[in-house]
Amino acid sequence: MPERAALDAVVFDIGGTLVRLDFEWMSEALAALGHAVDAAGLRRAEVEGRRHYDRSHGRHLTPGERHPPLGTHGDVHAYFGGMLEAAGVPPELRAPAQERFLARQRETTGLWARPMEGARGTLDALGAMGLRRAAVSNSDGRAEAHLVSCGVRDGIEFVVDSQLVGVEKPDPGIFRIALERLGLPPERTLYVGDIRSVDEAGSHAAGMHFVLLDPHGDYAGPETPAIPDIATLPDWVRGRFRLPEAAARRPGGGGAR
Repeated sequence: MPERAALDAVVFDIGGTLVRLDFEWMSEALAALGHAVDAAGLRRAEVEGRRHYDRSHGRHLTPGERHPPLGTHGDVHAYFGGMLEAAGVPPELRAPAQERFLARQRETTGLWARPMEGARGTLDALGAMGLRRAAVSNSDGRAEAHLVSCGVRDGIEFVVDSQLVGVEKPDPGIFRIALERLGLPPERTLYVGDIRSVDEAGSHAAGMHFVLLDPHGDYAGPETPAIPDIATLPDWVRGRFRLPEAAARRPGGGGAR
């Protein structure tokens, strides 16, 4: 049996990983346009939005493809369009719905405005295991503020926001910025994300381990490590890596640094 790889840090995506879309507000916005779909239906349809987003990169993932190739930034309209289509929203309502969604995203609170269920407990559990925690996000300069408003910022050591550093996923350069700040080699870090074409592709290009959030088990590639939700991450990590448990047992160990 091969020896487990050592792990010192977990780096997170933010939108769709530590914080989530405000599906409840989105449901109300669609109702105001004349189409009824509940928050649970939108959450289920969101995975189809990811597939459309991936394809907007020119990446139609096929069985057996190891990792999607790198490319330019995907299309948020493809993401929302795929989600709305999967939710059964009529074609004539999709453009006005996207306008409302993007208008909300431009507001201070944004559209990814609710903490992901289980995120806070997961950050605490990883800290207790002696693991450092950071975040890398394609954002507009507000990534850290979103973590604060959702109550999960104090579980993160630092945030790398693409708008502030001038490089975005899937470019491996943004992941290397985080690795430099951590002072760790990529093979001792794990990246957690929800979009294959940016999170999986970019973190692998940087040499990091990766795990995908795949809530319904129908999005990951055949060789993509995946978990159903963020709450299951600590047990998944514990079962696959050698951990710095001794650091967590020292006085003051396990906290964000």
